[in-house]
Amino acid sequence: MEPFSTTQNESNTILQGFALQKSGENVLLATVIKTWGSSPRPAGAVMVVTESGLIRGSVSGGCIEDELALRVKTAFPKKMEQVEYASDTSRTLPCGGTLLLALEPLSSIHDPEELIERLASGGSVTRTLDLVANISSWRATIGTDRTELEGQFAHLVYEKPWRLLVIGMGELAQCVYQQARFLGYSVEVCDPREDYRSSWPYLECDVSDSYPDDFLKQRALDSKTAIVALTHDPKIDDMAIMEALVSEAFYVGALGSIRTTRNRERRLIEHFDFSESELARLRAPIGVDVNSRRPQEIALSIMMQITAERNNVILRSERVL
Repeated sequence: MEPFSTTQNESNTILQGFALQKSGENVLLATVIKTWGSSPRPAGAVMVVTESGLIRGSVSGGCIEDELALRVKTAFPKKMEQVEYASDTSRTLPCGGTLLLALEPLSSIHDPEELIERLASGGSVTRTLDLVANISSWRATIGTDRTELEGQFAHLVYEKPWRLLVIGMGELAQCVYQQARFLGYSVEVCDPREDYRSSWPYLECDVSDSYPDDFLKQRALDSKTAIVALTHDPKIDDMAIMEALVSEAFYVGALGSIRTTRNRERRLIEHFDFSESELARLRAPIGVDVNSRRPQEIALSIMMQITAERNNVILRSERVL
């Protein structure tokens, strides 16, 4: 079983299921246990289906969701059961491959309030499904946990969300924030400039007025953290870059032209003793080159590059005259 690297989307789907249950719905949690061959969703992916037919999340990218909803409406399971979909036997899985799912009433999950609290706060959770006894349990994830099928037990790790720290609160930063949230990142934003903070439109966002070096020092910059410096002001961006480059962050990017980038590199080498190998970690000019000056498209190019870095993929672009 391949390791499952979740975004916040899986946790949100489970939380949406509990919210639907609280509103009076009977809710089923469907979980991908194992896949063979072609499958758009990995082991650990979840969806919730209500007895009335509401669907949140996905276990197949759209191939079997409608059939599952009809199954739930027709005969809502009283306890966990398993169902297998195979392209050889099901017209609803046309792309090839086989999919094993666990279907369990959300009401059968133990300690739901504690689970809800942990998921809502971004904590990591490990679910264990006993495929013989057809029961499940969960606990806080420990360091050795991984998503795997071990005999009759399926262990599914739902990690804390990947995190994006944004330096700057201008229009580009706003577009990056929107797209990062859509992709399931936990996002925090920092800008010491009051005029930019006062025009920030997203009240639900965690905002800091600290200088970026202090902002980053106050956070555990781990290998699930990306950092982008987007103010285009070297007095601010350089402070963030210097702190970010000596951290474990998997991605560090900075706004600026090729000329701005070369000038920054010289400053950091000559005045702050950074080496060329350390500066090689910096993605600048930031983003995949899509030959655009529109903030929405630049934000898209930034998130494309972050996604590729996260997934160990190299993206290259070539302009066509």
